[in-house]
Amino acid sequence: MPKVIKKQYLVPAIKRCFDLIDLLAEKEKGLTATEIHRALQLPLSSVTAILYTVCALGYVERDNETARYSLGTKLYSYSGRRNEQQDIVGRCHGLLEQLVAETGLTAHVAVLRDGESMYIDRVAASGLIQISSYIGMRWPLHASGVGKALLAFLPEEELAQTLNYLPLGKFTQFTVTVRSQLEKQLREFRNLGFAWEINEGEPGVACVAAPIFDGMGRPIAAVSITGTTHQINDERIASLGRTVKERAKAMSARLG
Repeated sequence: MPKVIKKQYLVPAIKRCFDLIDLLAEKEKGLTATEIHRALQLPLSSVTAILYTVCALGYVERDNETARYSLGTKLYSYSGRRNEQQDIVGRCHGLLEQLVAETGLTAHVAVLRDGESMYIDRVAASGLIQISSYIGMRWPLHASGVGKALLAFLPEEELAQTLNYLPLGKFTQFTVTVRSQLEKQLREFRNLGFAWEINEGEPGVACVAAPIFDGMGRPIAAVSITGTTHQINDERIASLGRTVKERAKAMSARLG
């Protein structure tokens, strides 16, 4: 059943913007500003202002030769990201559940988004100790297990570019905030095949993670287990790392 939206809650300027985007989505060859003005029955000045804004933001593109407007690649990239996320979750959720059953710890799958790690799937542990997290939650790359796993396996040039603009903020006394120290840690994680953090993002919380690769061998996500520092400590890092690494390998195989 279509969702009914009360008109008094609509913001007219935002509605006009999305009406324009909906219109362009139906026109493969694009439209001129005048054609958009006629189709939407909006003042030409309003259409021009909206087009200027969405073009500046990358959501719409203008062909300078024909003066026609069409949807920008930025919108298509969002569609591709959504499809990729759904594919990862659909193929790997069962393995995530197995990881939780095997370790007794909450598990996540995360992807790299706008300089942060973002959870796209989560399975909670069944014990009394619960980790406060949710799908869509974001963590700084340098202060999370999934973030470190995503960073450690990037191609060297891409890693260097990412670190150039990555703010290394301090969240606890254990957060790595010096680039050279982070790079050294990432090299170690790359050699081991998994990453971890203890108390770096949040006091009393630890995480072990490993990368998930696509069929071309590119790191597209990371899988992790998260618990308290009593559940994940120095003595258990190696064994938990091997377990997570095995599950990540199985997930990679499903995506390859």
